[in-house]
Amino acid sequence: MSAITANAYITIAEMTQLSGVSERTVLSGLLWDTISYNNYHKDYYHAFLAGVFVGRGYEAESNKEKGHGRPDILLKDRKNRTAVIIEAKKSGKEADMAEDCDVALKQIKDEKYSQELYGYDQILCYGTAFFQKKAMVRL
Repeated sequence: MSAITANAYITIAEMTQLSGVSERTVLSGLLWDTISYNNYHKDYYHAFLAGVFVGRGYEAESNKEKGHGRPDILLKDRKNRTAVIIEAKKSGKEADMAEDCDVALKQIKDEKYSQELYGYDQILCYGTAFFQKKAMVRL
């Protein structure tokens, strides 16, 4: 699960560029333009992510049961047989963002979110962490 083969997932490709925390990253830039300090809640970040994908024309499933839990966001590209699972976390401080990304990835694995995704050649899993107007994504 290291390379993105489907050109349709340019937004996902952009997300992978978020290897660090920077105001110049795609998601952080969108947060900077849209979020208020009153919105620093996990459910806001979750809805924000879903909105990014729906706004780009993707069909996004949100919190639907898969495996033993509910992934925050599931994107399916049936044509290219690629699925994307995204789990989001709200970090308590900027220094926790990398660890929270890892916690999100572990949750995807432990809860077996990909278990019922039959017929997909590639399943990409992303752990995301948000702190105020900053975003981090790990594959």
